[in-house]
Amino acid sequence: MLILRRSVFNSWINVLLLLVPVGIASHPAGFPDVAVFIINFFAIVPLASLLGYATEQLALHLGETLGGLLNATFGNAVELLVSILALVKGEVEIVQTSLVGSILSNLLLVGGCCFFFGGLKNNEQLFNVNAAQSYGSLLAMAILSTLLPAAYNSLEAGKTELKSGTLTLSHITSIFLLIIYIAYLVFQLKTHAGMFVAVDKAEKDLAALKPHLRDEAMAQSLKNPNPDTTVAATPSAAAYLSPNEVQSADSLRNIETRESNNAAPVLEAEDDDDEEDVELTIPAALLLLLVITGLTGVCAEFLVDSIDGLTTKWNLSRAFVGMILLPIVGNAAEHVTAVTVAIRNKMDLAIGVAVGSSLQIALFVTPFMCVLGWIIKQPMTIYFSPFTTVVLFVTVLLVNYIIGDGRTNWLEGLVLIIAYVIIGVAYFLYPKDIVTG
Repeated sequence: MLILRRSVFNSWINVLLLLVPVGIASHPAGFPDVAVFIINFFAIVPLASLLGYATEQLALHLGETLGGLLNATFGNAVELLVSILALVKGEVEIVQTSLVGSILSNLLLVGGCCFFFGGLKNNEQLFNVNAAQSYGSLLAMAILSTLLPAAYNSLEAGKTELKSGTLTLSHITSIFLLIIYIAYLVFQLKTHAGMFVAVDKAEKDLAALKPHLRDEAMAQSLKNPNPDTTVAATPSAAAYLSPNEVQSADSLRNIETRESNNAAPVLEAEDDDDEEDVELTIPAALLLLLVITGLTGVCAEFLVDSIDGLTTKWNLSRAFVGMILLPIVGNAAEHVTAVTVAIRNKMDLAIGVAVGSSLQIALFVTPFMCVLGWIIKQPMTIYFSPFTTVVLFVTVLLVNYIIGDGRTNWLEGLVLIIAYVIIGVAYFLYPKDIVTG
């Protein structure tokens, strides 16, 4: 009962859990497809949130790096379940669009909201530039795997030969992408774990200050220089701040909080807001994950079954449903978690969840679905329409530009959000008789 109470009352969004039994009963009861879709759509949102909560609790036991990976993994459980169910039913287009949509949603919407809301509270936010560059390289590799099938299909050859060649190319490429993902896990967790260490808190706090307060911290450091100060908080600390600014990070702790109306507190002494309480044991968190994953699977199956009726009734393209609507549901866990930690100025964890989730979709879930389609004789490929391929390419290019310097602000977040809105409008207007894959 204690586990249930802590889980259910950890977020206001869990009031939507009341829709879960209704959603499960809606399909057997013969509800209209539109009603089945809407009920299960909103029922999956709190389930995704609970998945995020359970993985956050595991992260508190297992550490930030492994915790971010777990959050991305179980956060993608919804997409994986929806994709498997859709692929078994032969809904290849829905599978392809929902996976691409998840990548776009994580990079642009989730990442944009992290940068925007985190930047409103903090002047500038820092994260490990080495980790960001590793993410960027892997994202570029993922885009290469989609560009090649698109270029291959532009060749002048018979449709039968192109179709067969595309399937073979997709299967072989998927196997190598899975190998790259496994290598990435070994690289991140074992051989080069030090490259993914979070930026030192004092450095992040200094960057988060408004300009006049940062100047005050630097002035105090110059008055009281500390010859022992070194730029060694992280493997790439020198990339973020100058030596004087790093010296100021130590002085930051000594500036007293003022109550004047003309000056805001420089730094809150309490770290209570930044520290999360361990509420679930490891067995309890794993049990919650299993139960929520099972319920999500049932709601996801009814959601997929109702898509045809929804697109017919509301005259929507399948591309819009798969690219925009389904990923919003599936990424609810990542969205809530990433934005919350970004506001707390934990940008390394936020980047790990938002970008790491996209990497997992691109390098693991998508090739896994392609191999699964190969096994069950479904024509699942990693070939997308030229329009979708261009959208993916430009998205990864934009995100790499923004995260490449290891620091961000609210304007960059707004750019990503608006980019997502524009893409959403484009897919809303997407012709209904054109296949996206």
